[in-house]
Amino acid sequence: MTTRILVRPGCYHDSARLMQVSRELSALPGIQEAVAMMGTETNRRLLAEAGFLGTDVDAATPIDMIVGLRGGPDTAVTAATAALDRLLSGSATSAGGPAAPERPGTVSEALEARPAANLVSVAVPGPYAAFVAHRALDAARSVFLFSDNVPLADEVALKRRAAALGLLVMGPDCGTAILAGVGLGFANRVERGPVGIVGASGTGIQELCSLLDRSGVGVSHAIGTGSRDLSAGVGGLMTEAGLGLLANDPATRALLLVAKHPDAGVAERLHGLLATLGKPVAVRYLGEGRRGEVDGVLYAGSLDEAAEAAASRVASTPAARGDLAFAAREAVAPVGAGGSRLVGLFGGGSLAAEARCVLEARGIATRVPEEKLAANAPLPPGNLVVDTGDDAYTVGRPHPMVDQTVRCELIRAAGSDPSVGVLLLDLVLGDGAHPDPAPEIVEAVAAARAARGSRPLSVVASVCGTRRDPQGTARQEETLRRAGVEVEPSAARAAATAADLVLSVRQEVAR
Repeated sequence: MTTRILVRPGCYHDSARLMQVSRELSALPGIQEAVAMMGTETNRRLLAEAGFLGTDVDAATPIDMIVGLRGGPDTAVTAATAALDRLLSGSATSAGGPAAPERPGTVSEALEARPAANLVSVAVPGPYAAFVAHRALDAARSVFLFSDNVPLADEVALKRRAAALGLLVMGPDCGTAILAGVGLGFANRVERGPVGIVGASGTGIQELCSLLDRSGVGVSHAIGTGSRDLSAGVGGLMTEAGLGLLANDPATRALLLVAKHPDAGVAERLHGLLATLGKPVAVRYLGEGRRGEVDGVLYAGSLDEAAEAAASRVASTPAARGDLAFAAREAVAPVGAGGSRLVGLFGGGSLAAEARCVLEARGIATRVPEEKLAANAPLPPGNLVVDTGDDAYTVGRPHPMVDQTVRCELIRAAGSDPSVGVLLLDLVLGDGAHPDPAPEIVEAVAAARAARGSRPLSVVASVCGTRRDPQGTARQEETLRRAGVEVEPSAARAAATAADLVLSVRQEVAR
C-alpha cells in the first residue's frame, strides 16, 4: 500500500470542485482513497486523523491545495498524480470537454468581465471569505457565500451591512439558492412560478421545490440564508430581508419559510413580520413545536404540509392533500432484536431531521448514534437515524449527495444485521449531486439482502427531485422500485411508511 501527499501552493478550489477532484481520483484503478482539501487548520487536522501526515501538510496554508492518495501498486498512485496534474491544468475534464476558462482573481476582475452581474458567488477559504464578500458589497452586489468556517462575528457584520444596503448575503455555508430560475450550489431545476421560499436549510429548500414541482407549481425565487441565520447571534437578518423582498415581488403570491431549530426569541420576532407580509405564509421549523395557524401564519407539521398549503393558495386546482397522520403518540421503546429495528441513512441533514420528527410522532423512538457508524463494527442499539453528510462521515471524502461510497457501505452493514427489519433512505437529485445515484443504492441493498439469507428486509426511500433534474427523477424512482424498494415523494412520507412497517412487525411479534 502506497500513501502519497501532494501540496499545490496557491491552488485554490471551492468545495464543489474539490469533491469532484476527489471523486475522479478515487475512481482510478488501484486507488483506494483520494482526498482533496484546502490547507485550513481544520482540514490539516482532519487529514492527519485520516492518516495523511507530513511536514508539507503541516506547512500548508488555507490557499494551498492538499491531495492525499492511498492505493497500490505504486504505479497506480503515480498515475493518479499525473491525472491530478491534468485535472488542475484543465487539459482533462470529467466530460471530456474543453478546458475551463481562467477564473478571475478578484471581485473587481470578475465584475469587469461581467458588469451586468448583480450577484457575486464567493467560495474561498473561511478566513478570507468575509474580506471577499465585503468587496462585493462595496460594489453594490448581493453575495452567495458558499464558504464555510466563517467566524460568527464576520457573518453578523456582513449581514448587518447588507441589510443597510438593501442587499443579500446568502450564507456563509449556504448550499442552495434559486434566483430567477438560476440555481446556485446544490439546486433542483424548477419552473418559474408564484411561490417564493426562504430557507436556513439547503435540503429543506430542495424538498419544498420538489414537492411544489410534483404539484405543478413553480418557484419565483428560493433564497438561502445559511444555517446560522436564525440563531440568537445572527438574529434572522437575511431571513427578514429575504421575506421582505419576496413580499414586495409581484410575481410571488405565496411564501414558504424553512429552518432547523430556530432560536425561540428570533422565531417569535419573525412571527410578527410574517403576520404582516400581506401574502399567505407557511412555515416549517424542524424541531420546533408550534403547529397550526396563528395570526394567519401556518406552522406546518411537515414540509409536505407546508408545500401543499402554498400550492393550494396559488394553483387553479387545489393540490391533493395527503394524510400523514402526524398525531403525536407516546414513543415506543426501540426493539433491539427480532428484525423490527429501523435504521435511517440520509444524505440530506434536514431530511434526516424531518424523518426523525415523523417517526417520533408515529410512536417510533429514535436516536442519533453518539459515535460514528462503521461498516466493520456492530450497530449500537435502538432505532437509528443518521445524517451521513455530517462532518464525522465526510472527513477526507465528498458529501454523500456527491459520493455515496460511505453510505453504501453502511447500507450493506446495517441491512445484513438480522435485528434490522427496515432501512430508510433518501436520494437528493439536482445540479451538483451524484449523476446517477439509484443504481449504486440498488447494488448496496441487493448485497445487504443477500447477506440475510431468508430474512426479509424492507427498504423505503424518498426521492427529492423535479421533472427537469438531469438525473431523471422518474428513471431514478423506477430503478429503485424494480429492486423492491418502496419509493415515496418526500422524507416525511417515507418515514411514515417505514413507521407503519415497523409497527406491523411488532404487532406480528406480539401475537
